[in-house]
Amino acid sequence: IVRGMPGLTVVGITGSYGKTSTKHYLYALLSPFRHVYMTPGNYNTTLGVTRAIREGLRPTHQVFLCEMGARHVGDIADICRLVAPDVGVLTAIGEQHLETFGSFENIARTKLELYDAVRQKGGETVMNWDCEAISGRRYDGGVIRCGSGDCDYRLSGVQYGPHGTRFTMTAPGGESAGFEMRLLGRANLQDVALAVAAAHRLGVPLDALRAPVGRLQSVEHRLQLKSAGAYTLIDDAYNSNPQGAAVALETLAGFPAGGRI
Repeated sequence: IVRGMPGLTVVGITGSYGKTSTKHYLYALLSPFRHVYMTPGNYNTTLGVTRAIREGLRPTHQVFLCEMGARHVGDIADICRLVAPDVGVLTAIGEQHLETFGSFENIARTKLELYDAVRQKGGETVMNWDCEAISGRRYDGGVIRCGSGDCDYRLSGVQYGPHGTRFTMTAPGGESAGFEMRLLGRANLQDVALAVAAAHRLGVPLDALRAPVGRLQSVEHRLQLKSAGAYTLIDDAYNSNPQGAAVALETLAGFPAGGRI
């Protein structure tokens, strides 16, 4: 089915955390400009991706956002053989599913199977350069660095608050735009930044992405701001890794002093 759609751009999205949120954000940013399909829910295994393709991918789709999950070495490579991604997005490498991977290095090798597959096709992988487990490695080209330091897509002027986040994104060549969004915390900012960078690589100008970024909604149970009567609740119940838990506490610390639990 995928190979019968030569005009389809397949974007593979993986990472130890942040991949589902990044997929949703990229879908929201691209949808005003392209006919986009994404793997639904947590359909991120070989069987799940197969089902998503057979049940939802249509000849009219222009972009397919394929979330790729893994519990064993080789899982990402298997999905890449299935969908042959043209573009990659790598959100993070962290300690997750160690009971099946056995070591942190096995996790890293597996997540980078996406980079290897995209590189073989001559494509690019947008990477979260603020993640030391990613930026501390050597690559043979095909890397688009996204982060707060010396990057291809550079974040600056970041301001966090209880009602959202402001930031500026500067692209290669100097194109720059300021963004405001209602999403909270550093984790959401990193995921949105990756989505902005990927959308720009797919041909959408930064300035055209300002309105879609402003409309972004929290992905359910992922640093989701809710009202609970007299209280404000940050629902991060999907979280399942130590780095993400630390970021959630960092987000809570950014709220006004008072009763923070």
